[in-house]
Amino acid sequence: MKPHIRVLGIDDGPFTFDEERALFSGVLMRLPNYIEAVSLGSIAVDGGDSAEKIAEMVEGERWNGMLHAILIDGAALAGFNIVDIDALSDRTGVPAITVTSEKPDMESIKQALKAHFKEWQSRYEMLERRETHEISVSEGIVYISFSGTDLKGAKEIVRKSIVRGLTPEAVRVAHIIARAVKRHPEEALFLFP
Repeated sequence: MKPHIRVLGIDDGPFTFDEERALFSGVLMRLPNYIEAVSLGSIAVDGGDSAEKIAEMVEGERWNGMLHAILIDGAALAGFNIVDIDALSDRTGVPAITVTSEKPDMESIKQALKAHFKEWQSRYEMLERRETHEISVSEGIVYISFSGTDLKGAKEIVRKSIVRGLTPEAVRVAHIIARAVKRHPEEALFLFP
């Protein structure tokens, strides 16, 4: 793998369950930490459109042919809008990798889905079919699921993406941007017309 591949880090901003949609940010970064582009989008709170909206973000940008992987903060955005990483990887043609510093508690997730969704089983099956892998990074352990690559490739991408701590740098910056835009939407209109 080339040393300076481009990855897209994805994270959502703050939201409430009274809102229909939540903001998410995508940060294109040439590893390890050179930001090349920022994109914004929105997804349904507790919806099922996250993979589609991330793919639309990728397809709508001039840099889409340069992308090597998509890194997502956890398995879901905007509540339980679970990212179908298989569909995302198939549509974009690049690996999709979820990364979290906490081991997923599948039983708690199952109970939460049962309590909030009639179609809880299909959401749970999407999560359950993924294998979660524990990997060591310089400052601890992270948990990943992936599609469009093998375990060796996913580990290499995640390890190269972490500058410090347990979060890939592109995901960390995406979180900061999404949070700032949500908190100051009027000012963001000047930055992202």
